[in-house]
Amino acid sequence: MAKKNYQREDVLDNVISLFWQQGYAASSIQQITKATGLKPGSIYHEFESKEKLFQEALARYATASIGAIHQKMADTENVNEGIKQILADLVEQSKSCDYCGCFLIKTQLELASQGNTLYQFASMQLSNIEKIYTEYLSRLYSNEQAKAYAAQLMTVIFGIRTYGYQADSANTITQTINALLPWLNEH
Repeated sequence: MAKKNYQREDVLDNVISLFWQQGYAASSIQQITKATGLKPGSIYHEFESKEKLFQEALARYATASIGAIHQKMADTENVNEGIKQILADLVEQSKSCDYCGCFLIKTQLELASQGNTLYQFASMQLSNIEKIYTEYLSRLYSNEQAKAYAAQLMTVIFGIRTYGYQADSANTITQTINALLPWLNEH
């Protein structure tokens, strides 16, 4: 058997960009081989199927997203300031000419009508992120209030990630964040 000339993490990093931009259905095996530099046999040997490769890419993206949340919270003085900074970063990202939203949300939207394993996996990752926000917010609010605020926050994040495709949307998004999440200025 030939020696493996690639790192699994590098393959996932390369394919995340493709899947993120194209979606699951529109990403062909030819595009995957071009993005990763691997032959189809190596991809199937390492990941078994396009679906499993996609799921591992989603998992890697979710892990990085969760890590970024924890890092932002560690870098700020309090929870609400951390959340405000995360939202400001999302607004800033939406200004980019190559803006691509959120891989998890795009996957959920693409696969919602199918309700398949990938849809369920993306939904589970988004639920995990909401639970993380709930845990942080419970430092400032009752558990019930923290859960409600985390749901509001996720609704706004979903909005940012989709409305962000509109040209010159940053000011509108910022105004909407302030209107919909006034509790961010409480603590």
